[in-house]
Amino acid sequence: MAKALRLCYLVIFFTFYSAAISGYWAFGSQVSSNVLESLMPDSGPSLAPTWLLGLAVVFVLLQLLAIGLVYSQVAYEIMEKNSADSTQGMFSKRNLIPRIILRTLYMIFCGFMAAMLPFFGDIVAVVVAIGFIPLDFILPLLLYNMEIRPSRGKPIYWMNLSIMVIFTIVGIIGAVSSVRKLVIDANQFKLFSNNVID
Repeated sequence: MAKALRLCYLVIFFTFYSAAISGYWAFGSQVSSNVLESLMPDSGPSLAPTWLLGLAVVFVLLQLLAIGLVYSQVAYEIMEKNSADSTQGMFSKRNLIPRIILRTLYMIFCGFMAAMLPFFGDIVAVVVAIGFIPLDFILPLLLYNMEIRPSRGKPIYWMNLSIMVIFTIVGIIGAVSSVRKLVIDANQFKLFSNNVID
């Protein structure tokens, strides 16, 4: 688990933080919440090769697919708890058809909500700040310190504690700023609009 945790933080640092830091470095405060939009302006040529932008889009889709699969499992579990027959196999006709129908309806609902809410980025920012930051960066380290109980003299204890404190502050700042942006953008909200609010 410790090796997996280190690998996760290493990958997160080099993928997410390098994109965030370099995007802000290149475009300043005018950077879009989606860095790819800054690289593909509405007027003028794109600021990166087409093949590189295409590869980045493919990687974003793969990452979204993985995240969607992981975080949707809770919804699937809740939906399928009452529709499944535990006496039959997971891939039996009795269990497979309701699973396919429920998951398809769930994905249609999610797609409909994303199309209906072009200000989805503002909502996602609030959810990430309030939900995902504590879940991904604070809770695992807290549980590690509670379960493994490294002594206060070990560097791992202080490293975990400092990461928890830093990301608690980041989460609070993110929650306040994302709620502020949601309130500021509220007068531009129109359902099913083609104009996505950044």
